[in-house]
Amino acid sequence: MNVVFDARVIQDHFPGIGRYAFNLLTELAGALEAGDCLRVLYSPDAANTRYDLAALRATHGERVIWQAYRCTIFDLRNVLRAPVAPEARDTVVHYPYYVRPRRARPPSVITLFDAIPFLYPQHAPSLRARLMIRLLHRIAVGASRRIITISQSAARELTRFFPAIAPRLTVVPLAADSAFTPQAESHIARVRAQFDLPPRFALYLGSNKPHKNLARLIEAWQAIVNRWGADAGRSSLTPQPHPPLLVIAGHQDPRYPEAQSRAQTLGIAPWVRFIGSVSDAQAAALYSACDLFVYPSLHEGFGLTVLEAMACGAPVACSNRSSLPEVAGEAALLFDPKQPLEIAEACLRALRDESLRAQLRARSLARAAQFSWRETARQTVNVYRSALERARST
Repeated sequence: MNVVFDARVIQDHFPGIGRYAFNLLTELAGALEAGDCLRVLYSPDAANTRYDLAALRATHGERVIWQAYRCTIFDLRNVLRAPVAPEARDTVVHYPYYVRPRRARPPSVITLFDAIPFLYPQHAPSLRARLMIRLLHRIAVGASRRIITISQSAARELTRFFPAIAPRLTVVPLAADSAFTPQAESHIARVRAQFDLPPRFALYLGSNKPHKNLARLIEAWQAIVNRWGADAGRSSLTPQPHPPLLVIAGHQDPRYPEAQSRAQTLGIAPWVRFIGSVSDAQAAALYSACDLFVYPSLHEGFGLTVLEAMACGAPVACSNRSSLPEVAGEAALLFDPKQPLEIAEACLRALRDESLRAQLRARSLARAAQFSWRETARQTVNVYRSALERARST
């Protein structure tokens, strides 16, 4: 089998999809059988400050061929022309993004991560963008022999909008990056000092896009701040003189200022701190240090951030919507993300109870250990073989 993998998404423009592609590539060659070949198409001109392709390339043997492919993903030629791929027998091409060539040969596989553009079409920057997203998805699903998605929840949502893909759709879960493990106290102390954080804090890490539901998290934090002193006399509580700080990390899109303005309006700005984008190393330290990781998102294709937090041993409270219960299993406290008081209650349970936090930390580590990129790669290779079998039979 000859596998062609379109790795042009490993660039700064695609932080999440790039992470998926890079981690899958680290294990993909090892999942292939003797005699199989892997060809990696990469974009040498794209800005890439996150992932070390040179180091990855150095670990690959003769079965992996790296080939520069300078046609950019959003170039119209990328959709209209055939990919740079051999037309040899038993070749399958994997596109980890829905913008792909419309040509159906060689047989191809595509990864679709979620149905969020169709669930929230109002968040597209323009009507033209909305129409292009729909058109490019239709081209992608029409040209692909097999389709990978990353959770049962995403599979249900995608088949709602594209019913014909159901027989071709396979769920292949993700895993946490190897960088996300419990961190040494010395590293935690350095990162804590960089951001001037107190010994105890709760953490959210992610963007501020509307479906991330940050405004309701801020409302929940107001309830926590208001209740903190009133609940302080309960015997099972961990002493803390001041309300806990909520640290919000991750890129903040200026188009969506609701969370910051809500914290000001509600008068809780001293207990909510926005620290902006963080590196993976900083994120791992923050996960390891926090008393609670809270994730109130309304929709996630997988919820990889939750799994990364768990891999670092963070106690987790998260939404009971879409894929998040599927990923978190029994390891997290779940809440209705549309009910700020319910979010607050779940967070208070963990923040006030040291014994519960210890239990949640142990559950987090055990849950994260059930996912691995090696298994993701193995299941992905099975999809490749299925795509080739389908091609031979038609």
